[in-house]
Amino acid sequence: MTLLRIAVCAASLILMSACAKRDNTALYQEIKSADKMVFASMAITKTAKLESSDWYKIGKRIAVYSYDSYMRAYIDLSALQPEDIQFDDNAGTVKVILPPVRTEVIGRDMELRREYENIGLLRSDLDSRERAEIKEKANASFRKEVEENPEFRRQLTETARRKARRYFETLFEANGYTAVIDFKP
Repeated sequence: MTLLRIAVCAASLILMSACAKRDNTALYQEIKSADKMVFASMAITKTAKLESSDWYKIGKRIAVYSYDSYMRAYIDLSALQPEDIQFDDNAGTVKVILPPVRTEVIGRDMELRREYENIGLLRSDLDSRERAEIKEKANASFRKEVEENPEFRRQLTETARRKARRYFETLFEANGYTAVIDFKP
């Protein structure tokens, strides 16, 4: 009789655990705690030119420099809400609506690369002030180009979305779910 009771209790426990909803709070907290997660970045080379040939000076001054500026695409996972992740334990699926992909310019090289210089014999070399001026002018041009040309941000955003989908599908698959990933506008 005791053996039968143990078998019934064990069967009841197995059935209750199979029917119980899994607690996915820890998984949600793990994802949310990642905060700003970068999924794509790009380097954009900017070239700047200085040309001066004053009529009262002999010879020309031509200088071409370049440097790289960097952009990245990220998702701010701290904005993720509990209702953005909906688990269906019976089907083994999860629907995830991620915060939107954001892009930002994150910096530039400190040093200029000299691409070309042609400075006449009777002309002075570029000084540090002139190089800084070239760099600032090129940086302003770069920022304007990024604002006016949506292609940089579009390409970066699409790459980040693709990588984020793959990342979260793999993460949830490792936890026993098939994920459907979408993004907030």
